[in-house]
Amino acid sequence: MAFQLSHALHWQKPFGISPGEVPNWPTTGTEGYALDPRLSESAARDMQGKDLAKSFRAFRQKGGGHIRGELTRFLAAQYQGGDAKLAALIEKEVQPRTREIWTPNAANFLSRVSGPYLSQIWRELLDLAEDAPSATAFDKLKKSEKAAQLESLFSDATTREALGVTEEQASRIANWLPEGMS
Repeated sequence: MAFQLSHALHWQKPFGISPGEVPNWPTTGTEGYALDPRLSESAARDMQGKDLAKSFRAFRQKGGGHIRGELTRFLAAQYQGGDAKLAALIEKEVQPRTREIWTPNAANFLSRVSGPYLSQIWRELLDLAEDAPSATAFDKLKKSEKAAQLESLFSDATTREALGVTEEQASRIANWLPEGMS
């Protein structure tokens, strides 16, 4: 933030958490997407006509963690600068974990891609050869059935247990992102 302010870097909004429109906001509402409510539900308060001293005392009583969180949130929302190299450096430092807030499901991703791509994902996640019986059985499913099976694989521990998913496969499933999101 200090770098941006001291170098007049304000032509982009790389974090997408400013009060304006977020450039890659999911189009399916909250299905499979859990945005931290602090970013969307806690706008700056309208203090017009309020007892500022009383409000300030109440704010301070919430403690240092709350105060630091508010400073971080509002400062991050002001960040508006940089290029691809700076964005990569920030990403390396911040290490965003997309899968903590987004899980692929039929509505938000799986129904939007081709059937062969869904088959490729299935084989990749479960470490299957193209001619493996479970891979060929999956290939024969309708696209909507493939999407439902993959959604279940991503979100249901019972499904993974029934398929005998290994720890390595479970890790692959938990961390999988479509190309361009990683």
